[in-house]
Amino acid sequence: MKSKVILKKQTDYCLEEIAAFVRENIALHSGGTPLFRSGDRVLLKPNLLRASKPEKCVVTHPKVVEAVCLVLKDMGVGKIDIADSPAMGSSQQVARSAGYGPLEKRYGVRLTSLTRPTAMETLDQIPHLKIAGSLNDYDQIINLPKVKAHCQMTTTLAIKNLFGVVIGKRKPILHCLVQNDKVKFGRLIVEIAQRVAPCLTIVDGITAMQGNGPINGTPYPLGILIGGTDLTAVDRVIVEILQIPVDQVYALTAASQLNFGANAMEQIELIGETDLQSLRVTDFELASKKMDISFNPARIAKSFLKQFIEIVFKEKFAGGVR
Repeated sequence: MKSKVILKKQTDYCLEEIAAFVRENIALHSGGTPLFRSGDRVLLKPNLLRASKPEKCVVTHPKVVEAVCLVLKDMGVGKIDIADSPAMGSSQQVARSAGYGPLEKRYGVRLTSLTRPTAMETLDQIPHLKIAGSLNDYDQIINLPKVKAHCQMTTTLAIKNLFGVVIGKRKPILHCLVQNDKVKFGRLIVEIAQRVAPCLTIVDGITAMQGNGPINGTPYPLGILIGGTDLTAVDRVIVEILQIPVDQVYALTAASQLNFGANAMEQIELIGETDLQSLRVTDFELASKKMDISFNPARIAKSFLKQFIEIVFKEKFAGGVR
């Protein structure tokens, strides 16, 4: 059976239209049993890399997250949490900076943090890998990535977004432990994605980030929404639209090695916008400055210090920690 990926042309962040897309995805993938029930505890995992306004395209746009909250509330889901593990600042502060704050009162959702680091083993036996044990508190997880170019991994899409469940500064340490092997790092994030196993992925590709992402790129009007349950298939379709050679997308290379998901277009059934030729772009820019996976130890130490100052001092005295 082919993996189903839904595509929709969407040039703006119209809440009603995005919500309709979310409903279409839930209906398609519910099958005989509903994806969500009224008593479910649901975690939304957007890309909240660091505090940034939505128009900068560093984070998943708040309208995409709001559309999911709206649909879940209409379905009677009682508990919805939004969480990530940012590179800088707390999850709550980064979410509010990104425009997620009004969702707390509007839908009764909770902006929270990923907690309880729990050891996870990988096939490559990478040491010190711990992911958020708090993921086990939820009945369902929805993955909400942003389409972005990435200076180390070429792109950050559905699979890569789930690396965010590694808490805090363990991320750069893991970068160093793979010894600049980008495919090995790809296998690491694929295995994390397998463990997290989100029930649904909705990708914000309305305005993407091109260039020197995941932080310093520029907005690109890609104009699409992408949804599915097969993370690899979702990423493969996006890469096809961006016309990036598959062998340059290390997460997809790793997924192929681990037989994770549909890696060939022939294994994927497109729904909605089925004419890929009309969606393909020719001018999406990748990073001009390609970087190694590993970080300089001095840079890691500096980042630890900045994180400490950001959370312990700036957020505390600004009233950002609740």
